[in-house]
Amino acid sequence: MQTAADEKLAIQSPSAIRQWAPCIAMLLLGFLSYVDRSVLAILSPTILAALHLSATQYGYAILVFSLCYMLANPIWGFLMDRAGLWLTTLIAVLIWSIASGSHGLILGFVSLAIARGVLGFGEGATFPASLKTVTETLPVSKRSFGLGVSYSGGSLGAALTPLLITPIAIRYGWRYAFALTAIFGLAWIVLWFFLRASGWYSAPSTTERELDTVNSPSPSRWSRNLFAVISVYGLGAAPLAFGLYAAPLYLTRILHLSQINLGHLLWLPPAGWEAGYLFFGHIADRRRRRKPDSRPGPLFALFSVAGFLITLAPAAARSQHPVAATMLLFFLQMFIAGGFVVFALSDGMATLPKQHSAFLAGISISSWALVTGILMPIFGHFFDQGRYTLTFWIVACLPPLGTACWKILSKKPSLQSEEKPVAMQ
Repeated sequence: MQTAADEKLAIQSPSAIRQWAPCIAMLLLGFLSYVDRSVLAILSPTILAALHLSATQYGYAILVFSLCYMLANPIWGFLMDRAGLWLTTLIAVLIWSIASGSHGLILGFVSLAIARGVLGFGEGATFPASLKTVTETLPVSKRSFGLGVSYSGGSLGAALTPLLITPIAIRYGWRYAFALTAIFGLAWIVLWFFLRASGWYSAPSTTERELDTVNSPSPSRWSRNLFAVISVYGLGAAPLAFGLYAAPLYLTRILHLSQINLGHLLWLPPAGWEAGYLFFGHIADRRRRRKPDSRPGPLFALFSVAGFLITLAPAAARSQHPVAATMLLFFLQMFIAGGFVVFALSDGMATLPKQHSAFLAGISISSWALVTGILMPIFGHFFDQGRYTLTFWIVACLPPLGTACWKILSKKPSLQSEEKPVAMQ
């Protein structure tokens, strides 16, 4: 069943291109975000040598980014819910594009840390904007797949950034690579203006906002179901942190791969992440059409069990084809983590007030950033001690913990806001 706002949306957007254009814009926004945040990591050996910075100073700069990013997500989500998506997103992208380009002007640690902090704060708007766009522009029956499409830009960016940035840096220098990211940001802003001017994206009317408020299970953004989503998102998607940040070090130390070989392989884990978003987004929509009141608890349990495949990584490293076997496990790990993200947010969209959707996305990604910030120093310590097997078991045990928290905290809403029909006035 669709709400009156969804029926109006279907009438206003008969063209598939018009209907999906805002989500494609969010895919490009996620892509831009991960390009901007990844350039420093890819070019770090060159940049640290040029600026005479230590690895410890580099680590502190990354910490500044992570803290600002974690704090900014719910702030941007709150602002989008209150002030509107279009203008808030425009401001955020302008801030982080300037911050990303300013990396080309850094002269030392202080300027690097400031640039990373502002970049992290601006990029905190990425995923709240994506979820808000999905709930505002797509009918209920297409939102989970729309979520997968809009969120997949991040994984696509993680996979393609080395291929885009490295040739620029080699030919023109690392400072020009950052200048290119600022140009990408301004190009996206032009696209965002075009969508608004052409009517392909328009803010919900006052009537639609009132309908959403009436239909919502609770006017409050805080509830047990919110904390359930936060728990299963932050802990269930924790393996993404390992695949993005720790896997390269493992491949270098255990499989003795060179930097060139890593460049040919590191796109595979993010590809699993991308596939998980799209595949599970499609499954979630089909599941909701068939069983509108279903909850994803059994799927979370299935994902948790499947996640223990990563504990086979030490055996894979000793197999006849260690690289292929290990990369397959990393691919599957990221694929499963993408399922946790999609079904966690799909459940949140179904059980929480629609007018707080951006805040939902923001605080969910903040929970993941917090878990990541805690895990990475621990993984680094265990890696230095050669205790790789223990890290795989930690990675495998976190999703079941998140599933258990979701089971304890989740509560069936008294009113299914997105599926209850409302008479047209």
